[in-house]
Amino acid sequence: MSDVPQTRVLGMSDVRRLLTVEDSIELQRQAFLALARGRVTAAPNGWLRLPGDGRGWLKLLAAHDETSRGFGVKVLARFPGNPPGRNLGSLLLLFDDEDGTPLAVMDSVYITAVRTAAGAALATQTLARPESRSLAMIGTGALAWYSLLAHRHLMPALGELAVYSRSQERREAFVQRAAVEAGVEARAVDTVAEAVAGADVVITATNSPQPVVLREHLEPGQHINAIGIRTEMSPEAVAVCRVIGDGRDETLHDGKFSVALAAGAVREEDLGPDLGEVLDGRPGRRDAAEITLFDSSGVAIQDIACAVFVLRAAQEQDAGTIVDLGAKDVLAT
Repeated sequence: MSDVPQTRVLGMSDVRRLLTVEDSIELQRQAFLALARGRVTAAPNGWLRLPGDGRGWLKLLAAHDETSRGFGVKVLARFPGNPPGRNLGSLLLLFDDEDGTPLAVMDSVYITAVRTAAGAALATQTLARPESRSLAMIGTGALAWYSLLAHRHLMPALGELAVYSRSQERREAFVQRAAVEAGVEARAVDTVAEAVAGADVVITATNSPQPVVLREHLEPGQHINAIGIRTEMSPEAVAVCRVIGDGRDETLHDGKFSVALAAGAVREEDLGPDLGEVLDGRPGRRDAAEITLFDSSGVAIQDIACAVFVLRAAQEQDAGTIVDLGAKDVLAT
């Protein structure tokens, strides 16, 4: 450690330039495998929910990866009732795992979107039927967009897209952008049922406080990536799926499965393996008719993996701003 430890501060524009969707896919693959192979130490996700209905919450995710030596915490503030694009604030903090020096403070709104999208694309590649061609998108925000990009990169055969959101204007704008920038055959639809009908893969990227995907919407053989805020699928819909989580504790306590568990629609023993375990060889989809569900509530190593990559790239390119947060002599005076 130098005499005056320095901390690199990176804003969203820096992080977006240093981390691509394509980068994040391989980072997420390695993060989930590290978790499955016992190379990650993580704290339980922490929550601070503001009093009152419809308010926001603060979520804390902390982990250490023994391979990369990534050691840090993400702090995420979400206000689902805010307008699209203004409902999430997030910071990532990285520390030296030998002496605690604060190495970096960086925006994590972008990281949260791309790491979630990349994890969902990996789940689709791993769990969806190989012949899958059509995609249903429930939601039209940043997470929906990056999920589309990640899926197109990893599974380019997914070339048919149906889009639903509550705003007709937003879903039509999403469809136009998807056709031009992602090269898909896209259409806007008026209901969730229309979007999901006949889709091979369904993505729920919504802040809806009420279930939008119901049991009667689902068809045999579909794969669902539930990457919204926990409440977007009815307990009955979850109950007919083989559920693969991102982390067992997170799925049982924070995920869509936890809502179904509390409602009595499922039992703990109904939960399948984690995505990292499936990537490492455990059975995922067991037959062509099975409905698979990736329950994405978020595990800390997803964020730490991206943050380590961003910091190393920033150091190589001298990106961001250097500040003094840990001078040795501050407490010695």
